Formats: sequence, structure tokens, C-alpha cells
Amino acid sequence: MVGAHADIGPETGSLKRLKSIARAAVPLGGFLSARARDRKFPLAVTLCLTNRCNFRCVYCHMPGTKRDELTTDEWLSAIDQFKAGGMIRCSLMGGEPLLRRDAGAIISYLVKNQVHSAMNTNGWLVEDKLDDVAKLDLVCIGLDGPQAIHDQQRQRKGSFARAVRAIELLVGRGVEVVTMSPVTAASIDHVDSMLKMASDMGFRAGFQVEHDADCDVRNPIGPGLTDHRLSELANYLLARKNEGAPLAMSRTFLEEFRTQGRRMLKSCRECLVPRHSCMVRPDGMVVPCFLTQHQGPMLSGHDLGYLRAFHDLTQPGDAGCSSQPLMEMHSILALRPKAVLNALRLS
Repeated sequence: MVGAHADIGPETGSLKRLKSIARAAVPLGGFLSARARDRKFPLAVTLCLTNRCNFRCVYCHMPGTKRDELTTDEWLSAIDQFKAGGMIRCSLMGGEPLLRRDAGAIISYLVKNQVHSAMNTNGWLVEDKLDDVAKLDLVCIGLDGPQAIHDQQRQRKGSFARAVRAIELLVGRGVEVVTMSPVTAASIDHVDSMLKMASDMGFRAGFQVEHDADCDVRNPIGPGLTDHRLSELANYLLARKNEGAPLAMSRTFLEEFRTQGRRMLKSCRECLVPRHSCMVRPDGMVVPCFLTQHQGPMLSGHDLGYLRAFHDLTQPGDAGCSSQPLMEMHSILALRPKAVLNALRLS
């Protein structure tokens, strides 16, 4: 019985992915048509439900940015508008999104509307809200390194244990889990421990070079890390990917990370993400992505309507970033084969 139960998670996760691909077929055709005509299309949308957080991570100042928050009905209206415009995927984030009392209602609404749904969370509240979180297609949990490093960087004793427990519970429910590990001067030597955990526990591991705590892409990326250390990391991760390690990062991203020799992998001007994605801040302002939320451009979805705000947004003109999730999305939108296959879990 133990062995039979252990197989439920992966099978359920695969079934969820197949259903997700099937229900995306029609709107995906709309995206491909829009892309061929160089028109905007809201393929993937991120809803930042709140800036509030129960952690004070050393590399993040978001909890200090106070903003008004949309009501439940306003969030559901935003989902309706983006869905009508062709949205296939919606990610929920914060702050810590599970601090919203209506997080479960928002998740249920996405599921009801057959939108591929994901969430970024620190994991602290997952066990308390497991029935809601387990409805998601994918959950990304922050995991900084071994316990001592994780708890220190997250500035919350016991946060590592809670994150690990959240992973165990979600994998047991058949939810696809990925982790995101900020690469800092303190954590860069502990990549292997994260990969071992991923292999042992059944999740995929992602790594992100530390960005500015205020999300300003004009500020240095990877402070305290030399170019040589980052080059070593890129080579090592690519080698492990080729060996079959459970890395969430595509070979496309890792090869660019290795060969570009720079911290800005894409400029904002050339990035495809703002053409087919956006983020809604807690106050209803629509911005191209998470890393452009302070310096603009931005428009009020509450005043203009969320779909119109997305279409009216201009392309950002900042220096760029090396955000792994955003760079992966850019490569997928560019229809680069290795990135697409990685997103489909076929590579």
C-alpha cells in the first residue's frame, strides 16, 4: 500500500499537465495568430495579491512598500477580463499571497474557469490552507539553501522546516512543485544540496541570481558575486542538466547564462514578455513585469479595464534583467525549441 500511494503524486501531476495542455489549445491558437501579426496577447498574467509578507527576507524590500489592495470581486473581475482576452496561465504572488483570506476563493475561481494556475509562496501557510493550494497546477516555493542559510536569509526561524513540509504535502497531493533558490554570496556553494533534495523529494529546482531588493533593474545584479563565480555556476548547472538533474531551468537559459558573459541577459527593449504577459499590482496598476513595477510604464486596470490597460502599455526601456522565469518566458514566446520542450517537461 505504501508503494501504491507513493505513485499517486507523479501520475496525478502528469494528468494535470495533459489536461492543462488540452484546455489551452484554442487560446494558444489565438496567441500564435497574434504573434504572427506582431500584436499583443495576454497569454500569461501575474496577479500580485498583496505586498504584505510574514517574512523579512534580506534580499527583498517588498513588505515595506505599502499599497492598497483590490477586493475579492475586483480580482475576480480582472480574471474575467484577461480570460476573455485569451489568458491561458495565471500566477498568484505577493508578498505572501496566502496572507489574503480570499486566496482560496481566487484559486477556486481560476480552476472553475479552466485557467492554468500557479502560485509563488514561502510555504509557511501551505499546510494550513492545503485544500486550497492543492487545487493549483503548480506551486513555486522559495528555498534558499540548507536550514541555517534559509532561516537566516528569510529571517524566520523554522521557515526551512515549513517549506520542506509544504513540498512534501503538495507532492503527496500530486501538485507539481518547483523551488526557487536565490543565488547569493552565502548560498552559491550549496547548489548540490538543493539538487539532492529535488531528486529525493520529487520536485524541480530553480536558481535565480540575486536581483535588487527594490526590484529596480537599473541596480546591480548579483552583488557580492564575481563574474567568474557566476560563470562557474552556469557551467556547473548546465553540466548537471545534461546529466539529468531535476533542474527547472531550460538548456536555452543555461547556455545563454554561460555564454553571454554578462548579468543582463536581455534588455527590456528586446524582451517579448511585455508583448504577451503583464503583472497586476495589489492596487490594480498594470505593469509589464515584476521587475518593472516601480519605474514604469504602468496603467490603472481599475480605471481603464485590465485588458485595455495591458494592450495600451508601452514597451519598457530599462537596461534589462537576468530573471530566470522571465528569460524562460521570453524564450518560450520566441518558440525556441529547447525552452518549449523544457516547459512541457519533455527535456
